[in-house]
Amino acid sequence: MSIHLNRRQLLKAGAVGAAAVALPPALPATSAAAYPVPAKMEWWYAARFGMFIHFGSYSYRGLGEWAFYNEGWSKADYQTQVSARFNPAGFNAASIVGLAKRAGMKYLVITAKHHEGFAMWDSKVASFTDTTGRRLYTLPSYTGFQRDLLAELKAECERQGIVFALYYSIVDWCHPSQTVRSTGLTTMASMTARANYIRDMKEHLRELITRYDPALLWFDGDWFPERNPQTLTDWWNADDGRDLYNFCISLKPNLVINERVKRNTGLGDYLCPEQTVPARPLPRPWETCQTLNGAWGYDSRKENQYKSVRTLVRELVRVVSRDGNYLLNIGPRGDGVVTTGSVNALTGMGAWMSTYSDSIYGTTGSPFTSEPSWGYYTKKPGKLFAHVSTWPTSRQLVIGSLTNTINRVYLLNNPGTSLPYTRSSSGITVTLPASAPNADVSVVVVEVAGDPTAGPPSGGGGTTYQAENAVLGDGASVYSNHAGFTGTGFVNFPASGGSLQFNNVDGGAGGSRMLTVRFANGSGNSRTGRLVVNGAGQNITTPATASWSTWQTMTVTVPLNAGTGNTIRFESTGQDLANIDHIVVAA
Repeated sequence: MSIHLNRRQLLKAGAVGAAAVALPPALPATSAAAYPVPAKMEWWYAARFGMFIHFGSYSYRGLGEWAFYNEGWSKADYQTQVSARFNPAGFNAASIVGLAKRAGMKYLVITAKHHEGFAMWDSKVASFTDTTGRRLYTLPSYTGFQRDLLAELKAECERQGIVFALYYSIVDWCHPSQTVRSTGLTTMASMTARANYIRDMKEHLRELITRYDPALLWFDGDWFPERNPQTLTDWWNADDGRDLYNFCISLKPNLVINERVKRNTGLGDYLCPEQTVPARPLPRPWETCQTLNGAWGYDSRKENQYKSVRTLVRELVRVVSRDGNYLLNIGPRGDGVVTTGSVNALTGMGAWMSTYSDSIYGTTGSPFTSEPSWGYYTKKPGKLFAHVSTWPTSRQLVIGSLTNTINRVYLLNNPGTSLPYTRSSSGITVTLPASAPNADVSVVVVEVAGDPTAGPPSGGGGTTYQAENAVLGDGASVYSNHAGFTGTGFVNFPASGGSLQFNNVDGGAGGSRMLTVRFANGSGNSRTGRLVVNGAGQNITTPATASWSTWQTMTVTVPLNAGTGNTIRFESTGQDLANIDHIVVAA
């Protein structure tokens, strides 16, 4: 993947082999995304959930895909002592694709060449050799292992209805043209070597596209500083990325390509934040890639660090609610066998998806501008899905206001039984069973006429302001070590002097407004601080909650000016305030 020291912060099938792959259905024309979705990406946008596979000669070492760099190997020693010993005899394409399918994944991306430079196919491009210059640095030529694993995986994807895609690294630590340096970047031997490498890299890609017909190419190894003109150290820029994109599209016009032909320059078809979930929908299609245990390539040291199924399911839901895709990684061992931890995690996700996948596939993000304290929303024409991770003890679930006619409300796991509900200015109040049907995430479906559309907030509605996005002062900090917060974190205050200020708060037409504060106070005692609105202060006391992961709300009436020029500030005075998750200002 990306920089180890600073982690990297499938179109209807293409013209070639389209009929062989059962792509997910395109989105209905009436569905509203947060951004335009090109026709070639409709399958990808509807899929929502994919499998990433990091597999290469580094898997033999069992210390992650950055072993060459992190351990300071020379090219010759790494090639002869690591790559040459790689023997993936246990790689079972049917088993891997079957695992992805049972997990509910709709597409699969495997590393064809990672930063180490080892090609996982029988490439004939002559310059990609070992240090002797006599042997091609490829799986069959360098190890004697003659099976074509990419072809096996492609065939199984076609047989089982999963979309096949490939990863390719632009940077190449073992290529004769390059020498690795800090942060995993490389220095070119000469500008002639640079030109020749780019020419031959395109031939690599020509082989991959024409031989394996991937629906998507996932590039990486592009994080060089932007320089124009290029230099020997910063030898890849946006012009190169644009040229590479156009070259690949010339070979397959409907190919989907990620932004990392040169990230952060507006290139590619979608954004790909790594190991993070954006706090809100992005302006372009996006996909987050995530690990199961903190490792991309197999790392034996992290085999006891797998995320729980609950964490993974909730992360998937959060991503889709913000109109993104979720690419979840496995790293098979050096013998090609998928780890038990990976199988268990994906099997658990599959159990959830077998019941709740209608709330994921083909959905768009939440129709609302704020997120509820109990979970997240997704939607598709005719249905609003409320993903509930915190089951209300009162059995009353308040869902945001909709303009649509409601046909009925029910649990997705029990669609034959309607739930009672009422509508008011506060939203839709649904009476739930006493216990959640799923311990991780349960889904309530509001069946409506048309595409679910948010109504004007009033009463219990309003505008949510996340604490982690406010201005912090005097030691107040953003944390995420206690569960149950609704954004990307919450704010914790020091014993005295800490402050949290929300600027540009919308007061509407002005006048008194109900301010709702979501907080957690696991100290065992109530805590008092100052609430200052547009310079006028008052004391505010937050009662104790059962734990630091138990979030409650309190309300206070505050005077606001008309428009968006209001400030709301919390200050600790002599004792630290409760942790604050967000505030809601009623309309």
